[in-house]
Amino acid sequence: MEASPMLPGQSVRLRSRPLRASRAAQCLSFFYHMYGSGVGELRVLLALDGADLPLWRRRGEQSVAWLRAAVEYRAESQHRIVFEATRGPSVRSDIAIDDVVFSNGPCKEIKSHATNGTTTSNEIE
Repeated sequence: MEASPMLPGQSVRLRSRPLRASRAAQCLSFFYHMYGSGVGELRVLLALDGADLPLWRRRGEQSVAWLRAAVEYRAESQHRIVFEATRGPSVRSDIAIDDVVFSNGPCKEIKSHATNGTTTSNEIE
């Protein structure tokens, strides 16, 4: 998200294609970059049955480096994953994601799981 043309508090969304249902755990992994004095918020939502359920969230400056996140979730009906970035109070609020991977089965690098709450794993690469 390029913050300069946006107003504070404005959001942008990136939605996945429809994803198939599975009773088994599924893993979403990605890299993100949130650096700057005015960084807002990055959220990952599970769009399921007309509702957006929060899976993961980060607010404010995180690191000068790219960070890795892995989110394990379950969805027993067709769904989408939504990345939502919200601009912070200043133009120093750019947020980026990269290398988004969906895989079947649990995330190998995390111990906790998302149901209706938030779970995260961050590693500086």
